[in-house]
Amino acid sequence: MRVICSYCRTVIRDAPGAAATDVSHGMCRACDAYFERLWGGMRLGEYLDLLPKPVLVVDADGRVVAGNARLAQALGRSGHELRGLLGGEAMACVHSRLPEGCGKTVHCRECTIRRAVTKVSETQRPIANAPAWLKTDAGRVDLSISARPLEDFVEVTIEEMRPAA
Repeated sequence: MRVICSYCRTVIRDAPGAAATDVSHGMCRACDAYFERLWGGMRLGEYLDLLPKPVLVVDADGRVVAGNARLAQALGRSGHELRGLLGGEAMACVHSRLPEGCGKTVHCRECTIRRAVTKVSETQRPIANAPAWLKTDAGRVDLSISARPLEDFVEVTIEEMRPAA
């Protein structure tokens, strides 16, 4: 697999014989150092609020550690309300209100968001633009999500959020 920097596009690792389409993304040392200097000392919430899309950071169990203002606005909640909730609770998934709770219902086994968080947490490999959906009181919401490891957490970005047709 060939790994390229998401920011400057330099090759970080290149496996001999890998297919041209077998590409993943990461961050090279130079870009990592640049962003460390740029964002050094910035609180996580401040950093997340600079991102252009709704983002939440969860632990390996799917519990929200932080979310940005765009996510809070999209969900009609404040950032403080989201902190500590399980992902499905934060995103108003109707299945999270079942007696078993978020992450423990029969529906959760097929939840793309939960599976992405678990996979990224276990493998430390990002997932990009996974099609997903969420069942809310307002109906089905189609999503496209990306997830990436962030130290001991997983950063989930909602690339697109729209009501199902």
